[in-house]
Amino acid sequence: MEKEAKNKETSDALVSRDCLRNLLDSVWGNHKYFTATPLFYQQTGINCRRWAKLYRGELSITIDELKRVCHALNIAFSTETFSRQMKLFD
Repeated sequence: MEKEAKNKETSDALVSRDCLRNLLDSVWGNHKYFTATPLFYQQTGINCRRWAKLYRGELSITIDELKRVCHALNIAFSTETFSRQMKLFD
């Protein structure tokens, strides 16, 4: 039980708002070149409205969502990849 609660806390933890833009910048050179497609929304489980808010930096992305985005973009997710950007807070 305790382990499940800890895993749930970790997956719901928020990441810096700039993390998503920095990720897209590293892949496309500029995050403005990325266009989300219906397939991308389906693979990530993030709807269009939430994605727009995440993209603009109005909301912070969760670690679980970030993992799904990395998977959809075929990017290896590891804490080392985001070590400078990971800002976990309650």
